[in-house]
Amino acid sequence: MTDPATILTIETIAANAWPAAESAACDGWRLRSTAGVTRRANSVWPNGDDGALSLAAKLAHVEAFYAARSLPAVYQICDAMRPAQLDDELAARGYTIEALTHVQTAPLKTMLERLPSLRHYPTFEVEVSEEFDALWFDLYCASEAVSGAAALVRRAILERITAPHGLVVLRCDGEPAAVGMGVVEAGWLGIFSMTTLPAFRRQGAARAILRTLAVWAQLYEARHAYLQVMVHNTAAQQLYAGAGFATAYNYHYRVKQNGDLQRAR
Repeated sequence: MTDPATILTIETIAANAWPAAESAACDGWRLRSTAGVTRRANSVWPNGDDGALSLAAKLAHVEAFYAARSLPAVYQICDAMRPAQLDDELAARGYTIEALTHVQTAPLKTMLERLPSLRHYPTFEVEVSEEFDALWFDLYCASEAVSGAAALVRRAILERITAPHGLVVLRCDGEPAAVGMGVVEAGWLGIFSMTTLPAFRRQGAARAILRTLAVWAQLYEARHAYLQVMVHNTAAQQLYAGAGFATAYNYHYRVKQNGDLQRAR
């Protein structure tokens, strides 16, 4: 079982790695809002408690905050939540569960032992940028079918990242094929936005990007890696297991159903 301090550390740096446009403090919680694009950036981070407000007062404040922005109230729930009975209270109030997710971790040493060196992929070329990269972003959007206003919001999220971050573009025979992103804080490499264009899948691109990120993260004295993978995404879990990742804990979202309010995935 992962110790509570490690869970809180990962949840803190993961929130920092995907910064919302607006983040308001509420007695130890963070209320995040980003035009409804991505759950993480439009949900409550409820993992602190300053002890100034009752739970009922905090819940009311959350609902008012999101209602004012025409968004449903959403909580990202894991074992670091405060108070410990928060999930039960939200269930009793009619909040439903969405997006069950594994948080998986691995030592960088294990990743480097298990993932093949790039010399095994002679058709691959990788490049890491530590600033916003238009090619990286265009490739990500094409692979994930992101466009319009949602693409602009995601770009703004990336441009707000302040911790060291690396954007990896992988080319196959000179053609842009896959991307991934790493963010380093507190000795941890967070792995995000892993995606491969359909024509290049099942050729080792994702493993090559994972190895590239592990090598890059060592420049910033990272020792461990974490990532989030949906419970139903068994293909990705097999990939990550092969790289040495194992589930450390889980999280899910609790969502207040507010009529016809719509959220981006």
